[in-house]
Amino acid sequence: MKSTDKWLVDYEKIEQEVREVRETLVKRWQTNVGTAEHALLTNRLRNNIPRAEKVVDVLLSRLDTWESRNLTEREKERRIRLCETLQSSLKRVAMDFNDGRSSMASARPSSLSWGVEEEATDTSVLSTDQIREQNRRVIDEQEAGLEALSQVISRQKRIASAIGNEVDDQNDLLDEISDRTTNTQNRLTDETDHIGIVQKKIRTWPYWVVIIALFIAIVIVAVW
Repeated sequence: MKSTDKWLVDYEKIEQEVREVRETLVKRWQTNVGTAEHALLTNRLRNNIPRAEKVVDVLLSRLDTWESRNLTEREKERRIRLCETLQSSLKRVAMDFNDGRSSMASARPSSLSWGVEEEATDTSVLSTDQIREQNRRVIDEQEAGLEALSQVISRQKRIASAIGNEVDDQNDLLDEISDRTTNTQNRLTDETDHIGIVQKKIRTWPYWVVIIALFIAIVIVAVW
């Protein structure tokens, strides 16, 4: 049965769109440069990559709106990681598309194993400024990818810190409960000892009465 969660439904559609972008890139690597098909795939990627990046960003931003108000913190973090995975995948696609690097498709059609096989791009017709500009774009894309990775690591550190604080709070609570339990046990022990002493006194008082009565009788007999 399909999910009725609107966010998850949209995520599945966007994930399929990102997968199609990757598959288009793989197909472009397999076509000859200069052919009409290669030009068509190039134009399609030039349009689809930015569009996919935008819809992923919108999907991620929806996690901070009223639509996700009923999500648990763990589920929200899981969905954030799903979006970040899509963003990372699109960053790699964009980098490979812009700098001419190729990647080999893995056995599973839904994933790619990123490699370093060079696309047959003729750079001899490019001017020095064009080559410099192309290299600059590659560096910018790499820095963007590193920045995205840095944000993921930073978010994970915040989560780990929050978990650590929660564990400390729970430990303090357990210590407090343990102290209270110990105090209660000590009070019960004192009360039990007190009750034992009282009961002992109650059991022995008849003997003292008899002894006193005998003593009085002896005195009376002696005086008489």
